[in-house]
Amino acid sequence: MSKDSKVGPASANILETDLDGEVSLYNPIEEQVTILNGTASDVWYLCDGTMTVDEIVGTLASSYQVDGGHIRDDVVATIDRLNEAGLLQK
Repeated sequence: MSKDSKVGPASANILETDLDGEVSLYNPIEEQVTILNGTASDVWYLCDGTMTVDEIVGTLASSYQVDGGHIRDDVVATIDRLNEAGLLQK
């Protein structure tokens, strides 16, 4: 994924349910369920096709009141896992 490319949005077939701050994602084609913890859920919601990785990191860093450098690797890893699971459009 290029530094300037937008992340997401969700793949068209993904069904999403919020369960007390955690997101459950269902891919009916693959018959796969993915449950995201609260932090991964925050990343998921920002992967809407309007933001780059840097913008997502900046938004989360501001929200969590931490330095973006401290969370960047985790955010990128989460986005990579969402892509690998086919949950995001490429």
